[in-house]
Amino acid sequence: SGYGFHLHGEKGKSGQFIRKVEPGSPAEAAGLRAGDRVVEVNGLNVEQETHHQVVQRIKAVETETRLLVVDKETDEYLCSLRLTCTEEMVHSGILLNSNISPTKSVGSDNGEVWKPQLDLSGDSLQRHSHSFSSHGSRKDLNGQKELCPRLCHLKKGPNGYGFNLHSEKSRPGQFIRSVDPDSPASRAGLRPQDRLVEVNGINVEGLRHSEVVSHIKSRENEARLLVVDPETDDYFKKLGVTPTEEHTKG
Repeated sequence: SGYGFHLHGEKGKSGQFIRKVEPGSPAEAAGLRAGDRVVEVNGLNVEQETHHQVVQRIKAVETETRLLVVDKETDEYLCSLRLTCTEEMVHSGILLNSNISPTKSVGSDNGEVWKPQLDLSGDSLQRHSHSFSSHGSRKDLNGQKELCPRLCHLKKGPNGYGFNLHSEKSRPGQFIRSVDPDSPASRAGLRPQDRLVEVNGINVEGLRHSEVVSHIKSRENEARLLVVDPETDDYFKKLGVTPTEEHTKG
């Protein structure tokens, strides 16, 4: 395919598997790995479909496709729970009984939340459900992996947070105009031109400047800002998706 991966069926197993991923391909850049099993194509479950049907679904959208995949470890684990992997699991994880302790888990007193992470490097699960394009340069494709909102946790310093907020006539929303060097905003990773999506977990996209400022000031000494840079902003708008904290990496 133009995406740079090969699909095949395996004897004794239902489903279609990724056999080979070409180095430097869109598939590699999107995080596809050899051995992954394809669960969904463009939001539709394909586990019971034939090789030909799955290929046709992948080709249905001309220049991009969205694949939900599980690696062998994740696949076996979900099978043991009799669960079907869904995109919802990618974002929210799976709630388990506390006596089950998979290797990658976030402990809590009342159970474990397990996200079927595939990358041993601990990258987020975004690769399970990633659109990738068959056109564009290597740089674009590598960049696309990083197109996710950023959650910036600011702790107020003696001179405040150290950033200015403004709106632009041509676009709706509130934008970071400037960030003071070595300020809490700078240390938290805030950058000029970032657009503000959420403040302390609340979406502020439709609010006026004064209302957004009030939200930022609502907590005395800290603020949690979800922001997107211009490139990420465009990417999410094209997908028709509102960025949330669940889309951040990690």
